Amino acid sequence: MTGEGRVPLPIVPPPFQDERLSSWMERIADVYQVSLDGLQAYVGWARPALQLESEPVRADMERIAAATRSSVERLFAMTFHDVPPRYRTLLRPASRETCPVCSRGMQRPQRLRAWSFAFSFRCDRHRQPLFGFETRGACALGGDEASAQRGAEFLYRWAMGRDTAAVPVGSVLSLLLSPSRKASSPAPWELARLPLAHQHEPSILSRPCRRPALSILVPEFALAVPIYDQRLPSTIADLPNAPWAERYALALGVARVLKNPTDAVVRILEVSDEFGRKKVTALIHRWPAAIRNAVGRAAQHPRHTKARGEGSATSTSGRFNRQRVRAPSNRDAWRDRADA
Repeated sequence: MTGEGRVPLPIVPPPFQDERLSSWMERIADVYQVSLDGLQAYVGWARPALQLESEPVRADMERIAAATRSSVERLFAMTFHDVPPRYRTLLRPASRETCPVCSRGMQRPQRLRAWSFAFSFRCDRHRQPLFGFETRGACALGGDEASAQRGAEFLYRWAMGRDTAAVPVGSVLSLLLSPSRKASSPAPWELARLPLAHQHEPSILSRPCRRPALSILVPEFALAVPIYDQRLPSTIADLPNAPWAERYALALGVARVLKNPTDAVVRILEVSDEFGRKKVTALIHRWPAAIRNAVGRAAQHPRHTKARGEGSATSTSGRFNRQRVRAPSNRDAWRDRADA
């Protein structure tokens, strides 16, 4: 069915500032109590709305503009057609996170373009964390919101091609995703949160778990998500598909590395095995010479460590051990996250 020649829609709610095209079209469809597919059939655009956001076709945009009495330029501004390639690869098109203040009293909350970025965790207008259906690990990761926001800003500038950090943000992400130790089966204390009946299942006991450098600099990640349930991607390209807790922990890690790159690398090397040290050393080979030299000097005078098991064999003098980690409460996860 084509929409050519149809009269414009009589009632069209105005779009919100920075609203995504698909979000606006869904709200228009709600006015007429039809599905988005039904609205598409009436108006006559060809591509799915989500696809139009990333690859807008002028003919489709002209049909929507005519039906909604909008300008084509305004509709293009509701898409991602003009964002840098790196930013585009870090978009989450199916993201449904919303701001509880922005959406108060709304049957269908609006979705903004900025909220689709993989490292967007709050509404800048209301300074509230974005709310979604995924709350896994939220209550235990909210204790250092300032660092998470700072890390998200570093990541945004990097994605937009405006990276000015002392170490390229892409290199920091590679470091955090890199293994500090060979993958190994979970230790008994790492299974404590599993029901007792499942703690001896062969499939769990024999499954090798990754030991990423991220867990050394963001120890609260292990509290938020047990190691047997962590789904940290191995490459930067897979970051948009990572769960909220993994992306949030990476933002924390980026902020902490960039606050003191030398200290961060030294702490990782202190608790890495030979396999991990080789990986980390290779990654920092192209870092600024001043940082590499500082790491080399620190390696000649290692700090004393106290082994307390795989997940906590970190330097007792390291500053990150003093980060306050909030334990999960009995309240709902969203309230914990909003109060952080």
